[in-house]
Amino acid sequence: MFIHFTRGQKNVNRRKLNRAWETVRSMPMPAIASDRLVDLHNDLTYYDTSIARQVREYLRGNPVNMSKLRVDVELEETLRSFKTENSAEVECRREMLRYKRRIDDVVRELHKLIATMPQT
Repeated sequence: MFIHFTRGQKNVNRRKLNRAWETVRSMPMPAIASDRLVDLHNDLTYYDTSIARQVREYLRGNPVNMSKLRVDVELEETLRSFKTENSAEVECRREMLRYKRRIDDVVRELHKLIATMPQT
């Protein structure tokens, strides 16, 4: 699902958004390594689907809910502070952080693109 290109800075921002969006969509959702990570995985899944919903609304030409289009700092802090007990949890947490940061890239790029749009 690509965004149509225009000229100037908006064009650059659209390409960056396309790249960030395609990166997230090409990545597999990290697998859950233990029962202890289920809640964090659910939070990551919710974050992913809520941002994907806003991107789809933008692509359809509908208004984007800016209150839902924000980087989830709390999720990042929770993932970083999670105390792992084995190597599988370490790897799972690392993959979840990587996936979350790619979603954050999409949020930032969509913010930039919306900021370049003329206000009506």
